[in-house]
Amino acid sequence: MNLEKYVVVSGLPGVHKMVATRGNGLIIDDRVEKRTRFVAIRQNPVTPLGTIGIYVDTDEGSDTVTLGEVFATILEKVGESPLPAVASANSAELRAWFNTILPNHDQDKVHINDIKKCIKWFSFMHENGLFEEISKEAATAATSETAETTEENAEKAE
Repeated sequence: MNLEKYVVVSGLPGVHKMVATRGNGLIIDDRVEKRTRFVAIRQNPVTPLGTIGIYVDTDEGSDTVTLGEVFATILEKVGESPLPAVASANSAELRAWFNTILPNHDQDKVHINDIKKCIKWFSFMHENGLFEEISKEAATAATSETAETTEENAEKAE
C-alpha cells in the first residue's frame, strides 16, 4: 500500500492528501474541513505516512515494516480483530490487539502511543474512504503501466 501522498500535519486532526508542494509549505486536501488548503511547514511540521516504519524483531536483528504494510494487515484482519477504542482501552488491551496484527513487533521500541497513533490514523482513513482511493490509484497506475509496456513492445516489433 503506497502512502507517499498522505501526510499527518502537527496541529491538524486527521490524515491529509498532499496535492502539491511549494517552497515554504504544502497544499493539502483537508478531509476534516472538506477543502484544499495551504500549510506552512515552519508552523506545522508535516510527516508523510510513507516514511513511517514499525520496528520488528527478525532473525537478523531489528528491522522495520512500513506503515502501509501494517495498514494492509489491519484491513485484512479488521473483521476478526476489530479496532480497540483508543480512549477507553488500557495499555495491555492495545498491546494484545497489536500483537494479533504484527506479532513480531519490537515491544521495547514500539510504544503504546505509537499504537494509538496507528489506530487513530487507520480509523480516520477507513472512515473517510482513503483506502478505496489508494486502491483505485494503484489500479489506475497498473493499467497505465501495462498500456505503456504494450506500446513499447509494439514499437519494438515494428
